[in-house]
Amino acid sequence: MSFFRFLVVAGVLAGAIHAGAQQPKDFAVMLSASITVSPQPRIELSWAADTAQQKVYIWKKLKTDAMFPVAIHDSVLGKTVRWTDNNVQKGVSYEYRVFRLMRRQTGVDTTTKQPIFTVFYGTGYINSGIEAAPVPRERVLLLVDTTMMAPLASGIDLLKGDLENEGWEVTVRGVPRAETFDSAKVRTTMEIVRAEWNAGPRDLGGIILLGRVPVPYSGNIVPDGHPDHQGAWPADGIYGDINGTYTDNLTTSPNGVRAANANAPRDGKFDQSQFSTDVDVPVGRIDFYDMPAFSKSETELLRDYLIKNHAYRTNQWNVAVGGIIDDNFGTYGEVFAASGWRSFSVFGGDTVIKAGDFFTDLAGPKNYLLAYGCGGGTDNSAGGIGSTNDMASKPVHGVFTLLFGSYFGDYNTQNNFLRATIAAAPRTLTCGWSGRPHWYLHHMALGETVGYSAMISQNNRIIVSNNFGNYVPNVLQTPTGLSVAGAGDRGVHIALMGDPTLRAVTRPVAVLSTLTVSQGPWNTINLTWVRPSGDAQAYMVYRRKGGDRRWTLLTPQPITSVTYKDSIIYEGTLEYLVRCCALRTTASGSFYDMGKGRVASIITTDVAEERGPIGFAPPFVAATPSPAATEVSLSIGLEQPSNVELLLVDLRGIEVWRMQLPSLSAGRHHQAIDVSTLPSGVYMLHARSSMGTAVHAIRVAR
Repeated sequence: MSFFRFLVVAGVLAGAIHAGAQQPKDFAVMLSASITVSPQPRIELSWAADTAQQKVYIWKKLKTDAMFPVAIHDSVLGKTVRWTDNNVQKGVSYEYRVFRLMRRQTGVDTTTKQPIFTVFYGTGYINSGIEAAPVPRERVLLLVDTTMMAPLASGIDLLKGDLENEGWEVTVRGVPRAETFDSAKVRTTMEIVRAEWNAGPRDLGGIILLGRVPVPYSGNIVPDGHPDHQGAWPADGIYGDINGTYTDNLTTSPNGVRAANANAPRDGKFDQSQFSTDVDVPVGRIDFYDMPAFSKSETELLRDYLIKNHAYRTNQWNVAVGGIIDDNFGTYGEVFAASGWRSFSVFGGDTVIKAGDFFTDLAGPKNYLLAYGCGGGTDNSAGGIGSTNDMASKPVHGVFTLLFGSYFGDYNTQNNFLRATIAAAPRTLTCGWSGRPHWYLHHMALGETVGYSAMISQNNRIIVSNNFGNYVPNVLQTPTGLSVAGAGDRGVHIALMGDPTLRAVTRPVAVLSTLTVSQGPWNTINLTWVRPSGDAQAYMVYRRKGGDRRWTLLTPQPITSVTYKDSIIYEGTLEYLVRCCALRTTASGSFYDMGKGRVASIITTDVAEERGPIGFAPPFVAATPSPAATEVSLSIGLEQPSNVELLLVDLRGIEVWRMQLPSLSAGRHHQAIDVSTLPSGVYMLHARSSMGTAVHAIRVAR
C-alpha cells in the first residue's frame, strides 16, 4: 500500500524549506547494514536513534530493477532503529529506500503557550547484499585532447595499466582540443563516442575526458537561481547519452552578463534542458585548462592527477572510511548538506561522519574517503569553505568530494572551484555539484564506481504521483500531502569532475599465474588453474568465440573450485577468461571484487556430434577435397529416412550457404557445394536430420 502524495518544490537559494529547528542531518536517514550468512541469510538495516522518530517506512527492490515498487515493503513503529530482512539470498544485490516520519517541536505558540510541532521525513538509501556478485567491468573509452597525447604518454600508459589490472578493457581515442566553445568539435567528439558504441557490442562502462576535450552546452536553465546565470550550461553527460536526440533550433536565451551561457537557434548549443534519454555511460572530466591560480601548468596538473590516481588505485593511500561535512547553508534552500549525511554513512556507519571545516579537517595527515561542503558561491569560491586559491595552496585529504553553491556548478570558467578541487593536492580525485539535484553515492559501498553514482543522479526523476521515482531528497508534511524540496532533476548540468571509474575499495585482487584449457569428449572444454597466493576466494569464468569482442559470462555467481567444464559445439578458436574475486565487507554488506583476468585459448577440432534419439546416429558426413578451391563434394550417410538441412557458417557464426534435402532415404547420398566465391578460411558445415546434427570443418584455400 502507498498513501504518499507529493508536491515538488523547486526553490532558489533564497530558501525553500524553512525547516525551523530541523537541520540538514535530520532530513537524512543515515543507514548501515549488518549481515548474517548462516544458518539463514539475513540483512539487518540500522540507523541512528532520534526521539522525534514516529514511524519508519521501507521499500525494497533488486538493484537491477528500474524503479522501487509503489507499495511499501514493511514499516517499523515507534523508536525502533533496526529492521531485519529475512527474505534474502546470497549473491543477490538489493536496494532499500527508507523514509522516517519525524515530529519535532519547533516553537511555542505565543497565544496558547502550546508547543508547535513540525512533521517531516528523513530519507535514506542503501545497496546491500551478502556475497553479492562482482560489478561488471567492460570497456573504458579514454578520450584524450590530441595535444596532450605526447606530453601525457607515460601517464596515459599508467592509467591504462591500472584500468586493465582492475579488469577493464581500454580504448584510447584522440579528440580535437577546444579552448573555447566549438560546436563542430563537440559534434566530432559525439560521433567518436557513438561510433565506438555502435562498432562493438555496446560494451562501454565509462568515458574519461582527459585534457581540454570540447565542452558541450545545452538548455535554458538556471539551477543556482540567479537570473544573470540563465541559459545554456556545460553538459558533459550528453556524451554518455548515446541514444539521445539533441537539437539546436528552438531555444532563445540571450545573456548579456555571461556570454558563454547565451543560447540561440543554430549557434551550436543544444536546446534540451534535461537529458534527452537516460544517460547510458558514466562520463568524467579531468580538465585543468585556464587555471592560473595554480602555480603549475595545465600539463603539469594533468600529469599530477594521473600520478595520484595511480597511487589511490594501487592502495598506496591509507584512507579512513569516513567523511567531513562543512555546511554553510543549514536549512537555507533545500537543506543541501543532507546530501552528504544521507550518502556517507553506508560506507562505515553514522559514527564515522562528522561536521567540520573543509580545509581544517581535511588538512591531513588523516585521509578521508569522503567530503561535502556548501556555501554561497562564485565561480571560484564557496562561502565558509574557501576559494580556488585555497585549493591551490592548502592540502586537501578528501578522495571523493561533493560541493554546492552558486555559480561554480557551471564548471567551464576560469579558476572554476569544482575543477580546482580535483587539481588540489595531495588526495582529491573527484567532485560533483550536489544540491540541485542531490547526489546518491550508496552503490559505491557495494563495489560500484563514482561514475555510476553520477549517472543515477543524472537519470533520477522525482515523479509527482504515488510512484514518485527512485530517490527523493527532503520531505515536509503539509495539509495537502508531502512537499518534496528539490530542483535540477535530470538537468544537463549534472556532471562529474574526475575519473568516473574510481571505486571506494581499492585493495588489490590476486591474478592467476596460469590457466590451462583442453578439449574433452562430448563437446566439453576443460579449464584448470592453480589457486593464487594473493587475495582471492572465488572466480568468474568468461568465454568468447574467435572474432567476437565481448565476453560471455559463464558463471553468474563466483565459483570456488579451481576447475570449470564448458559444453559447446563449435569448431574454431575459443578464448576463456578467468578472474579472481576477493570478498569485501563494508557497512552496507559484503560483495566480491574482481581484478585482471588470465586468458587462454584453444582451437577446437573434430567436434563431437549432437545426439538424436537413443539408438540412432546422426548423419555421417565426409567432405573432399581438403582444402578445396572451387567445389566441395559431400558424402552424407543416414541410418533412417529423414529430411536433411545443410548449413555452412564462417567462424564468426555468420551463415554463408544453406540447402534443404527433403525425404532422403536411409543410405549414402552425395551433394556438391560451390565454394568458389568464398574467401579462404575455415567454415563449419552443420548437417541436421531428425536423428541429430553432425558438424564438419571445411577448409577453403586458393
